[in-house]
Amino acid sequence: MTIQEELIQYARDCLEDRIPSGEKHKWACARFLDDLDKESEGNDFFPYIWSEERAEKIVKWFAYLRHSKGDLAGQCIGLTTWQKFFLCQIYGWRHKETGRKRFKKSFVQVGRKNAKSQMEAGVALNEISEQATKNGEVYEYYTAGVKSQQSKIIFNECKLMLRGSPLKPKFRIARDVIEHRKTGSFIRPLSKEDGRSGDGTNPAGLILDEYHQHPTTDFYDLGLGAATKEPLLMIITTAGKDLTYPCYTEEYSYCSKILDPGSDVENEEYFVDICEADDADDPDNIDTLKKANPIRAYFPAGVDKLRAEWKIAKAIPEKLIAYKTKCLNIWMQAKKNGYMDMAKWKACEVKELPIDIRGREVYVGFDMSSKIDLTSVAFVIPYLSGEHDAQGKEIVKYIVFCHSFIPNREKLQEHILKDKVPYDAWERLGFLTVTDTPIVDQGAVMKYVLDECKNHDWKIHTLCFDPANASKLMMDLSNEGYDVEEVFQSHKSLNESTQGFREQVYCQNIIYTYNPLLNYAMSNAVVRQNNGLVKIDKDATTKRIDPVDAVLCGFKLALYHEFIDSYGDYLDNFLKEMKDWTSGVE
Repeated sequence: MTIQEELIQYARDCLEDRIPSGEKHKWACARFLDDLDKESEGNDFFPYIWSEERAEKIVKWFAYLRHSKGDLAGQCIGLTTWQKFFLCQIYGWRHKETGRKRFKKSFVQVGRKNAKSQMEAGVALNEISEQATKNGEVYEYYTAGVKSQQSKIIFNECKLMLRGSPLKPKFRIARDVIEHRKTGSFIRPLSKEDGRSGDGTNPAGLILDEYHQHPTTDFYDLGLGAATKEPLLMIITTAGKDLTYPCYTEEYSYCSKILDPGSDVENEEYFVDICEADDADDPDNIDTLKKANPIRAYFPAGVDKLRAEWKIAKAIPEKLIAYKTKCLNIWMQAKKNGYMDMAKWKACEVKELPIDIRGREVYVGFDMSSKIDLTSVAFVIPYLSGEHDAQGKEIVKYIVFCHSFIPNREKLQEHILKDKVPYDAWERLGFLTVTDTPIVDQGAVMKYVLDECKNHDWKIHTLCFDPANASKLMMDLSNEGYDVEEVFQSHKSLNESTQGFREQVYCQNIIYTYNPLLNYAMSNAVVRQNNGLVKIDKDATTKRIDPVDAVLCGFKLALYHEFIDSYGDYLDNFLKEMKDWTSGVE
């Protein structure tokens, strides 16, 4: 059986559930089969061919290396079919004209202890030797973890895999570098400072290890624009516990769309495979474990360990998040006193609104904060959904929009450096306005609110403020005839709004369109309790939560919105009924 035939059978077995597989891994299998169909049909828009020779070479390469741990330590590495599904596609797919590797990037997400380090290390060694020789280049290869010790895990694995290998004489091994003697190519672990500066690097290859731990894209950015013939950026990670980090907000989201057959996102040069269990799957079921652990769950010791860890997680709730992320490969938000379950929040995001919002009544919440800091406004539109609860009462849902302001470019750059998030990109996308003033211009904020309401023909029901930083503005607006309400930042004032909004999110009665700044703030929010009452704790985090405060401010009043016909509608209906009644009287 050829490698291609083996992978075809594997992909079909996964798609037909003979091999337990999560949805995204099935998408990866379908993508592989679809690519083969495109190749066989001679599709002009698919400029790649399968090289069985190259696929076989990488399998043979690993056979020269040695297992470094466990019962197989010292033995030759025989790749599993799942490992071949990844590695043989990286090396097997070639451009028709150049013969170079199709994939320039790869993203593989899988549960821990599934030979991630082994695959990364084997690829690094191959690239600085065989690939560098083939292309006549000196390859710089770097391994990058969030800390120096993490960066050295792959580097040290390279050393261990060469022990007892016939390939060892081809390399010169030092404390901080592995060099290929013939080409001068090398592997080096990066430090945190290397990620910040990136000076002097031209990586032919970059391995981002456990990318879910990286708070910024500093290391990722090092791999952009490498001046080599066949660059390769590899990301192999498990799921994580911070949904604000770029691995989740950028890579996982983007890569999921590449795989999704219903998405219009395409990237033919990006290999993606995501092996995860579904949140609703039963962790006691061996099939659930196999979805996220394509190696570990296929031998008795691995299964025993997974089940032992699940037994502990069931007994100690604090261990559950770690088990789901590390063993089931499910992204979770883990934050002490965290306000929102971010998976449930993301489930409320929609691409298109379910109703026409023109002419609706709107509640506007403000968080003016400090005038030299971030200021946010939120629009909350309640509407009757047409759905009914168990008691037959029509369910009220709420559409939420949010926008933020910052005074000037200096403050924008300051926040970028401090918070490690792309406020500049959010400004370009239209979620943030720079008022170009020494302090946030409250007049500019109100002009934005009034313009938005005019553009959508919204009827302002109530303007909701914390009076701490907006007393003068509130008085002026009240004098202009607007209904203005004070929303004090106290447990008693905000408890019902804080708890009620979260409950509505969990019931999927909150609806919002994509807003990365609001998502970022929501993931940062933590709560503080006082005598059983809760509110968002502004002092518990240095990260921005202003958009959330604005939303909850507006929601406090929107929660009590009454849906009644206007007097004009009532009068029209009354007159119509009277006419119908009198027409029948002689």
